[in-house]
Amino acid sequence: MRQRSPAMSRTRALAAAATTAVTASTVAACSVTGTAAESEPVTILAAASLAGVMPELVRASEERHPDRDYEVSYAGSSAIVQQLNAGAPADAVVLAGETPLTGLDSSVDRGRVRIVATNTLAVTLARENPGEVKALEDLARKDVTVVLCAEQVPCGQAAQQVFERADLAVNVASYEPDVRATLSKVTSGEADAALVYVTDAATTDLPVLELPADVDVRNRYPAFSVNGSVAGGELVSELRSASSRALWREAGFGLP
Repeated sequence: MRQRSPAMSRTRALAAAATTAVTASTVAACSVTGTAAESEPVTILAAASLAGVMPELVRASEERHPDRDYEVSYAGSSAIVQQLNAGAPADAVVLAGETPLTGLDSSVDRGRVRIVATNTLAVTLARENPGEVKALEDLARKDVTVVLCAEQVPCGQAAQQVFERADLAVNVASYEPDVRATLSKVTSGEADAALVYVTDAATTDLPVLELPADVDVRNRYPAFSVNGSVAGGELVSELRSASSRALWREAGFGLP
């Protein structure tokens, strides 16, 4: 399996929207594809919040299909939809929310949408909590630097819903293209707090503030094949298998 960011230059270049992609490390290549030409990998476009769990999910698929090579690119869900609309090649797609699907052109040959996982938000705090954030309401203080995902991506939309439910007006210092970029603002000390997915918050050793149940938002992750890809359709089905559900759960995701 090869793992890459859509912003990186490739022979099969993706659309310009891929400049918002998260930088992903490259892992070892595996075998050969089972859908298109023998030299082409099974291409998966995945939401940035899946960078921690997707390699394990794909590795399990590789064990079932040793004749296939997989390549995964990560980006914000809205950027992925833009890539598809621009004709970017893909066999399977996994987004971090259902709203971006409304922006998908009818010309895109999309397979059946299956919900494969769910996720919720948490407030990740800078090391030693310099903003002295002790409750969600503290994010409304003017002396607290808050960063969020951009409003067009699912984690940003979920954050806005949280603040609406809590009736909070927050001064946002910056909006980042995806959840990993948002989290990096806190890990680097540039921000006091960020609303990110609980699965991303768990990848750091930073303080985390759980959201009250009455304001929390649960995003559902849709997956679908593209262009009638057999391998893509099989992967989507496998993401709902018992073994995959165990991997989702282990990574902190909810199950549909």
